[in-house]
Amino acid sequence: MNKIHIARDRQSLGQFSPEEVAEGLASGKFLSTDLAWREPMETWKPLSEFADLPLTPPSLPPPALSQVTAELDVPSQEEGEAEPAWERRKQIGNFSALVETVRQVLATPVATFKSMKRRGGLSTPLFFYLVVITLTTWAAMAYQLTVIMMNPEAMLGPLAKSLSTASLIGIQILSMALAPFLMAAVAYCSAWIFHLVFQLLGSSSQPFEVTFRAYCYAVAPASVFRLIPICGDFLFFIAGLVLLILAFRETLRVDGPRATIGVILPSLLCCGFLWAAGALTAGTVAQGILK
Repeated sequence: MNKIHIARDRQSLGQFSPEEVAEGLASGKFLSTDLAWREPMETWKPLSEFADLPLTPPSLPPPALSQVTAELDVPSQEEGEAEPAWERRKQIGNFSALVETVRQVLATPVATFKSMKRRGGLSTPLFFYLVVITLTTWAAMAYQLTVIMMNPEAMLGPLAKSLSTASLIGIQILSMALAPFLMAAVAYCSAWIFHLVFQLLGSSSQPFEVTFRAYCYAVAPASVFRLIPICGDFLFFIAGLVLLILAFRETLRVDGPRATIGVILPSLLCCGFLWAAGALTAGTVAQGILK
């Protein structure tokens, strides 16, 4: 009778007979989520799937635990409730799903990203990202316009004398119209940069889709802090870094130090440049139209 090899957290627990496994599951020694293998299986599976497997004499060693597929390292979400709540917006409604997703990420980020759906395309997280970050960006622009209108020379310097109130409002409206397109470009570029950095660090075997989903679901809720006048952008930057570290740690399955390095380094060197370039581009286009 062939033995069943059992592992937990990528550590081997040994080889056991089917009877020993059944007794262990009953006593709590083994968990239904523990990974197991026996010949002639091609890969490891959870013990919960060992219901009626045929018994054959062992002839091959089990595959290395490092070869266990990434899908087995992630709880299956084909059935049940996918997270974040935005993935279930058709069932609970767009507004409720949006509010709940923001709450989930800000209140329980570790649990949310640990159970984040890793398949389903890029459009769903991008839609959520654009809705939230566009609204918060518009709010931040409204605050900025209010300050400029109160004291234009302090904010714009000599340029304030050449711009009328109508021109300032026109520039702001144009910038607001361009914001969704610029934010979408920033999301794709930033996610690719993070993805490449983690690959260079040897910390990621996940596809780009996972990195992109983690980025969108982390940055969009963090942008809610932009609704706070004066210090909103600073709080957004700090919250964004923290949530990205937690998101990549849980979704890409990397340790804390590597997740921190993988987020801080490109954020300071690259992502800041992309945001500045986007703002500069919007300002340049607006000035060109006014001339």
